[in-house]
Amino acid sequence: MRPSFDNGKSSREWGRLQATSAPGTTRNTRQLWLVVDNATYESQFDAKALVASFPTRPLGSDPVSTYTQNGDVLFQLEHYEEALTTYEKVLQLDPANSYAANCRGNTLYKLGRFERAHLAYQQAIQLDPQEALFYYNQGCALACLDRHAEALAAFEQAIQLDPSDAYAHNNAGNALYKLHRYERALATYERAIQLDPDQTTFHYNRGKVLAFLDRFEDALAAFERIVQLDPSNIEAHTNKAHVLSTLQRYTEALAEYQQAVQLDPYNADIYNKQGLTLSRLNRPMEALAAYARAIRLSPTNAAAYADIGHALYDLECYYEALTAYKRAIQLDPSCAKAHYGKGNILRDIACDREAYAAYARAVQLDPLFAPARFCKDQMRLGKMPEKGRSPALPEQRPAQPGLPTPFHSLISKVHPLISIFSSSTRHTST
Repeated sequence: MRPSFDNGKSSREWGRLQATSAPGTTRNTRQLWLVVDNATYESQFDAKALVASFPTRPLGSDPVSTYTQNGDVLFQLEHYEEALTTYEKVLQLDPANSYAANCRGNTLYKLGRFERAHLAYQQAIQLDPQEALFYYNQGCALACLDRHAEALAAFEQAIQLDPSDAYAHNNAGNALYKLHRYERALATYERAIQLDPDQTTFHYNRGKVLAFLDRFEDALAAFERIVQLDPSNIEAHTNKAHVLSTLQRYTEALAEYQQAVQLDPYNADIYNKQGLTLSRLNRPMEALAAYARAIRLSPTNAAAYADIGHALYDLECYYEALTAYKRAIQLDPSCAKAHYGKGNILRDIACDREAYAAYARAVQLDPLFAPARFCKDQMRLGKMPEKGRSPALPEQRPAQPGLPTPFHSLISKVHPLISIFSSSTRHTST
């Protein structure tokens, strides 16, 4: 019996939610640092000179406005600690300044101090409870704290005050997704798209939740829409390819991965997925070349080693496949598919106890890994077939100096520029 390397959970492996979560302000601060006191500061040097001048600049008759403007300049220049100090001075002079409270929250958010940012936004809301933007910003901070129910309430309040805010709808959808309320999340993303149909982030999130709901044709249309809006969007191509693979349209999926590779030729994950697709098209040598490229770009990529092990197993290169699986486990002991692949080889050479242990470890690491669970249960019941076992593997294959290992030879035939195991084979025990 030929084992399957498809994990039933793989169809759930979609890219992360895309949040439009950068906090905002109530005024256009982008131009404030370009023109200050009728002087233009376009270069970084001039901007630094401007910042250095702040302590000596006169506050004038309206110190609150001066400090506020200084804070906005510092924020735009990404001098967040200095901006924070400046906004706090504003609040000392004018405790009821909701704009400064919101900007203080934005600065704390940029510094990764999300709990304090949340409290700052709460202060802004208390000062001006009718400003939708303050609730939106509070929701962003709460989302970063994984307090998704509270984030949802904040986004919903922002929507109530400003129903036309597409970004608030999108982030509310993200919160609903995190709360496993997928149908509502989908409806919320669709509302965001109605408000801003050309925003690729909204289509991406809609496609992701559709895929999770197993509505793959609709998800495919969502990712195709992103490609139409932004042909250079790499995530759109890779997610479209993933959906096509789920629909077993592997030739089309391969074309999408090739497009993604052209856009980002140094992305190891794309080459690895390309290899998986080539394997499903029964093009193992090309799959090996793709895996080899992935490993060359990311030498510690355990998943790529596990997948190259699967390809070598299909080519009946059992010793080399076992070496690949062991290397994957060495890099990442929690790589379930490497333990599963190792179990297949150990089962084939009649090391049933060791094979059962490998399958059990794979299931322990990933309870949803259906092929590993099936093999483990079959071995426990003594139902695994005896025929078709591969030849026994040697205890140790000597690697003579100056001579390539068998794996090295195979990979060299596929991709002469890449030799992956020239050193790792010698350091991996059998």
